[in-house]
Amino acid sequence: MNPHNTHRLAKVFCVALGMGLAAASSFAAIVWDLNPNDLNAPVGSNTQIFTSEGQSITARGFDNNNGIGSPRELYFKNKPPVDGAVEFGLGLVTPHNEINAGPNGPLNFIQFDITAILAAGMLNGQISVGSLQAGESFAIHGSNTLGTLGTQLGGTYGSTFDNQFVALPDFGQYNFYSIVAATGNVLPIALSAEPIPEVSAVLPIVALLLVVISTHAWRRRAARTA
Repeated sequence: MNPHNTHRLAKVFCVALGMGLAAASSFAAIVWDLNPNDLNAPVGSNTQIFTSEGQSITARGFDNNNGIGSPRELYFKNKPPVDGAVEFGLGLVTPHNEINAGPNGPLNFIQFDITAILAAGMLNGQISVGSLQAGESFAIHGSNTLGTLGTQLGGTYGSTFDNQFVALPDFGQYNFYSIVAATGNVLPIALSAEPIPEVSAVLPIVALLLVVISTHAWRRRAARTA
C-alpha cells in the first residue's frame, strides 16, 4: 500500500476511534442517593442497603476504636444548609447526627461495602460528602475487612469539596471504603460508579468505526477510477 495512503488511513482510524471512545465514555454513572426518601430520622440500624438500577451497596455505621469499629446506628439527616454547606445525607446517631472527628483522630466512621458492584465490574467509584463548613474536612480509608477502618487513601478534603464528587482512590482494590471526619463533622451524600458498557451498547460504536473506515476506502477507490 502507498505509504501516504497508509498514513491517511491511520489518521482516519484514530479519528473514528476517538469518536467511539467519546461515545463509550458518555455512558451514565449509577448514583446511590444516601437519603433517597428525604428523611430526618434514625435509620433504626447500623446497616442500610441502597439499590440503584439493580445494583446495591451497603452502608454501616461504626464508632472508631483504634481502627476497629463497634456498631453505631445510622441516621438520615435532612436539614437546611448551614453557612452554604449541604446538611443532607447519611449520618450517625450522634449529637450532630454526623460523622465526627475527635482530639486524637476520628470518633466514628461510615463504611461502604461495594463488594457487589465490584463483582458486577463497575468502575470509577466516587463519593460526595457534605456539611463541610469552614475548617471542616474529611478523609477516605480503604479496607478489605468488614468493620476495620484500614488505610487512609485520600484527603483531607476541605470546605471547597462540599457536595462535590471525589474519586474513591484505588477503586477495585478495596471491598470497603470508609468516610471519616478529619476535622469537625461531615455527612456523606451520595456514591457513584460507572457500569461496563453492555455488548449491545458497544456494537454501534464498532459499527461507526467500520462505516468511517469503509467510507474512506470507497472514496479512495472512486478517486482512482475517476
